[in-house]
Amino acid sequence: MKQLIYSVFFAILLVSVNGCKKEYETVSLTADANYFPDDSGTYVIYKVDSILYNDFFFNSDPAQYQRSTSYFLKEKITEQFIDNLGRTARKIERYVTDDTLLHPFVEVNNVWYQIKTDRNVEVIEDNIRYVKLTFPVSKSSEWKGNKYFLNEIPFQPLKNSNIKFDWTYTVSDKDVRYSNGIKVFDSTLTILQIADSSKVNKLFSEEKYARKIGLVNKELWRLDAQPIPGEPNFLKSKLNGFIYRQTALSYGKE
Repeated sequence: MKQLIYSVFFAILLVSVNGCKKEYETVSLTADANYFPDDSGTYVIYKVDSILYNDFFFNSDPAQYQRSTSYFLKEKITEQFIDNLGRTARKIERYVTDDTLLHPFVEVNNVWYQIKTDRNVEVIEDNIRYVKLTFPVSKSSEWKGNKYFLNEIPFQPLKNSNIKFDWTYTVSDKDVRYSNGIKVFDSTLTILQIADSSKVNKLFSEEKYARKIGLVNKELWRLDAQPIPGEPNFLKSKLNGFIYRQTALSYGKE
């Protein structure tokens, strides 16, 4: 009889333990880490377009007031190393040319690097650390992406506005099919970094990432304005600042 009771007791205990395992089963926090691939040789080639506005020349020389530039950028993941905090990092070699046929990507222009952990993805751009993504990822996730450089100014200061950089990054879309007019990407993540506009300034920054590819589109506006009476179009005001767009043209692995 005692043997039967012990057998029943251990059977109940076994079921309880298995039940607890299922109840407390965890999901990997890095399931979406492939939005930031880190395989050596992975690359993306971009077309970069920017417009620089300088209202100092607004009434005297329109050609100087608004200057447009375009070039091609290649970003390639390369060697792995240990950063100064003891974390595994990957170099991002960046190449620039104005003509990919006449001047292929040969010389490295500068080097960034990225760190992926089970908590977040950090990218160091020109010695400034950005928290590009935090885990787990869901639509409407929020975090302070610029928290490591709040006392620094990563861009040229604007003339008529004092903008702080304590931006709250937000996941506005996830796993969405996206076309940039050149390529179609089946699953993308959109991170809205800032959207702050008024009659006298416009601050907007957004990045899109595709699974197993990386960044596929970036748009950044930093403009202040002196409105012209009766003119509703912000871009026809006297502007100071810039508009920057980075669009993926191709990608692969070398």
